[in-house]
Amino acid sequence: MLAFIAHLVDTDTDTDVVREALADIGCLDSVAMPSVLPRDAYGDDSPLPDLVVVGVRESNLVMLRQLVATVRDVPLVAVCDEADIEAVLACGAAHTATRPLRRRELGARIRDAVKNRNLASRRAVRERKMSETIRALQREKQDLERLVCVDALTGVANRRHAMELLAAEWKRSARDHLPLALVMIDLDCFHAYNEQYGHLGGDACLQQVVAAMARCLRRPSDFVGRYGGEEFMAVLPNTDALGAKLVAERMRAAVEELAIPHDASTAARSVTITAGFAAVRVLADVSDSIDRLIAGADSALLRAKLDGRNRVGGDAPLVRPARRMSSQRWHEFAPVYADPWFADRIPPFLEATETEIRELVETARRGERRSGLALQRLHRAATSLGLPAVATLIGEVEVAVRDAELDALRDGAEQLIEYVTHVQVIYRRTAHGQA
Repeated sequence: MLAFIAHLVDTDTDTDVVREALADIGCLDSVAMPSVLPRDAYGDDSPLPDLVVVGVRESNLVMLRQLVATVRDVPLVAVCDEADIEAVLACGAAHTATRPLRRRELGARIRDAVKNRNLASRRAVRERKMSETIRALQREKQDLERLVCVDALTGVANRRHAMELLAAEWKRSARDHLPLALVMIDLDCFHAYNEQYGHLGGDACLQQVVAAMARCLRRPSDFVGRYGGEEFMAVLPNTDALGAKLVAERMRAAVEELAIPHDASTAARSVTITAGFAAVRVLADVSDSIDRLIAGADSALLRAKLDGRNRVGGDAPLVRPARRMSSQRWHEFAPVYADPWFADRIPPFLEATETEIRELVETARRGERRSGLALQRLHRAATSLGLPAVATLIGEVEVAVRDAELDALRDGAEQLIEYVTHVQVIYRRTAHGQA
């Protein structure tokens, strides 16, 4: 039953036929409205009718276009002369009845309009439910992917995910002709540790050691993964042999500083690690494989273990060639703990953010306005990646752009660029989001 019908007609004859046609479909009550200013007839808080029957002349086609836009979700029947049907349809009216009005024909047009509206409403509901179901399935799929990519005990990437990330870094290094380094790590005499302190003690030891090693990786592109048992791997993109040696030594020292007692160790009185590193410059036009890089790091690890453990093995120059000192100020910001699932997503996002913000500042400097859509996308991405500090800084830049405050934009952009350039991202899932 139609509860609220508005008819806008311009002759008494039309009005009588409309009322008779409405009575035929069971509606005895309708509201006659003036055929002018239809936009004013429905305020923002006014309820829309269930049906609109509007009389149209060539002189009020603009009114029809406004009305169609105002009540676009309401079935509408336009009463017009046959010569005006094409123009009426062009204004957006889906249903027409021609003059002179015939009661039965108009009733059929009204029923058809209402039927189509009901079908469209049900279709929209089905599509909305289907979209919600698809989004829910996508979320479940992502949750499962995130669940299976992490080592449950240590919180870092498990072997499968770590190897997938390594393969992706290999392809990226080949494309950009950059070096790629790998550090293989083994806990010294860990079987003896388990025998003396029990497996629960061994689990707690692994968690502390991995947390210490993960904190030693200061670039968002670096990550630690569990290779198997007490063996771990650290992947260091765009890093040469000397850089890998420095990182490996930093991890070894960090574990030693934990001073976890290990009376059964033959290497020291506390828990220690032995590491081996290798680095290659991946060339896209040379047949090569990741196996060579892994074999090189494995071989270096074996040599270090044979040399007495609690040391770093690998071939690297004694000194690095002279170059400009690094401007990294990673220690100025609190480290961000991110899910290992994001290890291949966060680095390109941070780079894209820096590029977009620099272009935004340059555009503002030239006095040009730039769409805020890119900032909105970056804001959503930062939130989805679990980077609330980045999202906050992007929000401040958005406000400066909206208010056209050039000084505030420069200050906000500088802070954001400083952050995304130097923030330390640690890929390790923990119960509380930190080590």
